Amino acid sequence: MPFLKFSRRVEPLWKENERLTFKIGLHHTIYSISGDRYIGEWLSNHREGKGAHHLRTNKLYEGDWKNDSRHGYGILSTKRSDGTYSTTYAGEWRNGRRHGIGVCHYNNGDYYEGRWKNKERSGHGRMWFSDGAFYEGEWLNDKFHGIGLFVQENGNRYEGEWKNGLKHGHGKFFHLDSGQLQEGLWYNGVSVTSVMVDMYYRQATLQPTKYPIPKVERLLNH
Repeated sequence: MPFLKFSRRVEPLWKENERLTFKIGLHHTIYSISGDRYIGEWLSNHREGKGAHHLRTNKLYEGDWKNDSRHGYGILSTKRSDGTYSTTYAGEWRNGRRHGIGVCHYNNGDYYEGRWKNKERSGHGRMWFSDGAFYEGEWLNDKFHGIGLFVQENGNRYEGEWKNGLKHGHGKFFHLDSGQLQEGLWYNGVSVTSVMVDMYYRQATLQPTKYPIPKVERLLNH
């Protein structure tokens, strides 16, 4: 009786390689040809879930992923020369961009905390500048826009409306160096009409003025 020979189906090499490299679940470390490496979770060959992405540019992202993009909460750090990491941004992400609530440390020493939209400061936020200035209020496309308070490094401050980073609309400017209040309208950063009055309620200022306050004593008659 002749022997029966069964045909053997050989899987194409490209198919086998695709199957072997298909990533799902937790992988220890995946290297890319660009020099980056990723440690974390996968779904259908995409980074999904929790993971850490080490970039060749000395950046490190640790946090949530969705469909191969930073999405959810995550921390972006920069590697120092001594091998430690300093936080650049910590907060919410959407589709690979800063979006939602987050804080950002800038290289020049500035610090921002507040809302983001499509990687730009938009919404309510606070900014501490390295020169000592401070801003709290509304932002749009990385600029002061809406109602906000800006305190200069010398203590003088402006409270009012902004547009595209400039004073625009109604506002009050407190000149602590002269003890005067300027109130009026601004247009593209320029005062077009205003009234200047002396400030009598010094205790309402953010910082003490240089003008001394006389001591008040009650004289009792016997």
